[in-house]
Amino acid sequence: AEADECADMNFIRAIAGAFLFEGANQKKLIKVLSGGERNRVALARMLVKPANTLLLDEPTNHLDPPSVDVLTDALVEFPGTMAFISHDPVFLARVA
Repeated sequence: AEADECADMNFIRAIAGAFLFEGANQKKLIKVLSGGERNRVALARMLVKPANTLLLDEPTNHLDPPSVDVLTDALVEFPGTMAFISHDPVFLARVA
């Protein structure tokens, strides 16, 4: 059970790192985060705890290129229903 908890925590930390939350920033309270940081947390949470349906409005806004890649890869593999709005042509080409 302890090994499973460590594996789960490592997975969560890896996702957080992919969305630019490293070190002490991974322990910040949501209420002290900026709007862009809160958006990144919401997207990271989606990867950790997926839903059946996603409605995304400009999901790549406020993300750096590596975070966009992580999000795009996850959405390409998403087995459920997805509707999104985006003006990012590279994102559209990869996900649509």
